[in-house]
Amino acid sequence: MSIIFITGLSGVGKSSVLKRLERDGYAVVDTDYGYTTIETDGSAERVLDEEKINELLERHQGTDLFLSGCYSNQGKFYKHFDHVVLLKAELNIMMDRLDRRTSNHYGKSADERNEVIHSYENVLPLLVKGSDVVLDTSHIGIERITEKLKGLL
Repeated sequence: MSIIFITGLSGVGKSSVLKRLERDGYAVVDTDYGYTTIETDGSAERVLDEEKINELLERHQGTDLFLSGCYSNQGKFYKHFDHVVLLKAELNIMMDRLDRRTSNHYGKSADERNEVIHSYENVLPLLVKGSDVVLDTSHIGIERITEKLKGLL
């Protein structure tokens, strides 16, 4: 059985892919909901809650699981994943998706859009280095992306 971690910046399709995988009967967890904490070292950065992630991984041993998220401490867990999959997209496509999405309001304000641009320029290269599979979602539909992910199991 496999545990696959799906990462990527806002607007690349992580949530849409998880919804499709869940609809197809797979166990999925969006770590944005219930699996994060605020780091208390003065940075006030939202990171993965290590205790909750470890408990989640323990509960899902022996089953297929797709997790998604994008946090600075996610690399601590890479050894537990069979694959780390980066979803990426062209910046203009990401921005258009952020404009159009209704499920999450992140990316609507000027400050948030600047954060996305900053992450595209500075965080994305790090995500590429840490991933063993990179899928560009710019011109590929959710169905093809999910089929590629299922093929990793």
